[in-house]
Amino acid sequence: MSMNATIAQLLRQIAVLLEEQGIAFKPAAYRKAAKTVEDFATDICLIETEKDLRNLPGIGEAIAAKIREYCVTGRIKHLDDLMAEQGGVSPALMAIEGLGPKRVRLLQKELGIATVAQLIEAAQKGKLNGLPGFSEVMEKKILENAGLVGERAKRYPLADVKPHAERVLKTIRDVPGVERAEIAGSYRREKATVGDIDILVVTPLRPPEADSAGQASVSEAIATLPMVRDITAQSDKKLSFDVILDKESRLRVDVRFVKKDQWGSAILYFTGDKDHNIAMRKIAIRNGWKLSEYGLFEGEKVLASKEEKDIYEKLGLTWIEPKERGGVLPDPLPF
Repeated sequence: MSMNATIAQLLRQIAVLLEEQGIAFKPAAYRKAAKTVEDFATDICLIETEKDLRNLPGIGEAIAAKIREYCVTGRIKHLDDLMAEQGGVSPALMAIEGLGPKRVRLLQKELGIATVAQLIEAAQKGKLNGLPGFSEVMEKKILENAGLVGERAKRYPLADVKPHAERVLKTIRDVPGVERAEIAGSYRREKATVGDIDILVVTPLRPPEADSAGQASVSEAIATLPMVRDITAQSDKKLSFDVILDKESRLRVDVRFVKKDQWGSAILYFTGDKDHNIAMRKIAIRNGWKLSEYGLFEGEKVLASKEEKDIYEKLGLTWIEPKERGGVLPDPLPF
């Protein structure tokens, strides 16, 4: 999930929890802000000040502060407090369309459900139907929505995924117009399990006015490959589809098209993990710089972006292998 989508989801959770408290007006404001964040063309965290965030439609002082808080710390304290106040509402269940805090708490209290997997099992057995506020139709709908969340959350052993991932990567590298391609994310960090595959792709350097057209043609070429199933997003920036693992399983693949001179910052960002990225961003901020998937900047000046090692070096850090990136940075830090 992108940073913008994550923040939008959290703002919507705040809206639901405030609504539960009977607070007027604020829930609508959070939903409007969530839509703005979700639709924002680039990473919302590139906007460095609350003042600049407030220039966007529907984002006021309080919400701007929460967005910046998440960009810097990876948390929104107000949301944590609201969840604690309202009985430790499960954020995983809150992510399912059709479930608000009242229903989530009821499921927790009556059936001991705290995870998406438990909810799916209970709904399949018809245990939701008959609970206050639940009907057979609603049970079916929630099961469908939970299945979507559960599928997105499903993870596979790295060893099982590896041959499929390498096949997909080789096939994409063979597409005319692909200059460079690598797998990022948890796969590159060599985690024990993998949920999906992020592949970064560079197309040949073109005049600025031709960038989108070139990337769009490569995107279309990849989209027509025999291995591609169920395309859910396609543009000159991103292509999302499934590949078949076996009769019952599919693997989500997100292909992201990046500029050649932003390769290092892009693969650093999409390799993660989130805590590692936040730690590096904090170092950049303390130097008066900003770090994003597009590069390390001092104002408008690009300090580093072409290769990952350039960024580590500029931040005064020793190169860290992807499999060792887990939020831990050298101590003492260079500031």
